[in-house]
Amino acid sequence: MHLTIFTPLLACIVFSWALAEDFSGPGQIRTLDVRENNQDLGCLTSKGKWTTVESLCGEFYAQRVGSNNEFRLSSTGGGSCGIDGVTFKCGIQSGIFGTWGTEGPVSGREVVRYGAYGLMEGSGNSPPDAKDEAVEIHFSTGNEGGKAVWLGWKAL
Repeated sequence: MHLTIFTPLLACIVFSWALAEDFSGPGQIRTLDVRENNQDLGCLTSKGKWTTVESLCGEFYAQRVGSNNEFRLSSTGGGSCGIDGVTFKCGIQSGIFGTWGTEGPVSGREVVRYGAYGLMEGSGNSPPDAKDEAVEIHFSTGNEGGKAVWLGWKAL
């Protein structure tokens, strides 16, 4: 009898959780190692640069457009975000990003893609040391020598 009372409530909670989306509303963009169990290696600043200093993490706003897997990004203080050549930047013309859904390269999480590309890497020393300046992040060619990352979402 007690199970009957809690079953609808539990179903409601599970259903609400299942509908939650990454890259929707306010959040941070987190850099997730492609290896090592997708370890969090820092975040992007409001200008779209990779840092390991938590106090420099930018606040982003993602607005879903078109299909459920497409969105626009902007950052507080940085403006619209897009891809300049192969580099992620904010303060430029907005691009439409997407995800592969939760069935993509990071199981159970959405990660940024731009067209068919998504694997990113930092310029120079990446991930940057806490004492270093934030570095630009761009699509990986596999030749840079830094850590390759996916860009994930942390809702705020």
